[in-house]
Amino acid sequence: QLHEALPASIACVQNAYSVLDRSAEPLLNLCKKNDIAWVPYFPLGSAFPGIAKVSEASEVINISSKLDATPAQVGLAWLLAYAPNILLIPGTSSLEHLAENVAAADVLLDQESIDILNGLVNSTK
Repeated sequence: QLHEALPASIACVQNAYSVLDRSAEPLLNLCKKNDIAWVPYFPLGSAFPGIAKVSEASEVINISSKLDATPAQVGLAWLLAYAPNILLIPGTSSLEHLAENVAAADVLLDQESIDILNGLVNSTK
């Protein structure tokens, strides 16, 4: 569908995507190739059955403790580092949570952490 819509100058595509669910990777790559923003929904997973929560993945928890960050911040930082066309709009329920989400932009993942996170693929189809 995106191939057909490319002539219409699409501004962004929103699709489920996280460090644990990269089933839409081909679509992300097509967006990147065509300078289209990618807005992942469920960037940290979901409470819906069958959708893994990033903050519950042991590898994410281990990395977050190393970096003095929350698991959610690590999941969001990975997204920001993964592709230059990713725009995040994570949900929030409080000003504290909003501040935590914004602070994810300052979480710097080292190469070892990136490699570990890149290896986490748990399709939630």
